[in-house]
Amino acid sequence: MDRKEARKALASADALASRIRRGARWRAPLVFLLGLVMMLLTAMYGLLIQPSVRYSVPVVLLLPLLVLVIYTATRPVVPRHYRALYAVITAAGAGIYTLTVTLGTALFSGEPLWWVPGAALCAVPFFLVGILERKALSTTESTP
Repeated sequence: MDRKEARKALASADALASRIRRGARWRAPLVFLLGLVMMLLTAMYGLLIQPSVRYSVPVVLLLPLLVLVIYTATRPVVPRHYRALYAVITAAGAGIYTLTVTLGTALFSGEPLWWVPGAALCAVPFFLVGILERKALSTTESTP
């Protein structure tokens, strides 16, 4: 490989890296937005529970968490130990959601003092993943 080909390859690699970084900037805000959606859906379900609501509705409300699990599991390149953190965070999020909905439906139907903090706790895993995404992006941008 001569110098001209090497420069061309480096320019191509720099252009690709720049394009990937531009796309990565949108990931953290989208994960934060997904967390807000999860919080709103959980709060709406809890505050608007009717006795006639089917039990399948909370399962449908798990779609944002499912999207988070798929997103964190399919990332091709992540910083060291992030896969384990993502697994712990999403499992904790599933546990928080299950506790909030199960206990809330059985004991606190329509009670804002249960559902508003519970919905906020359901969004915490999304916010943690968003913070990790921002941290990973800032370290890749600072690396030459």
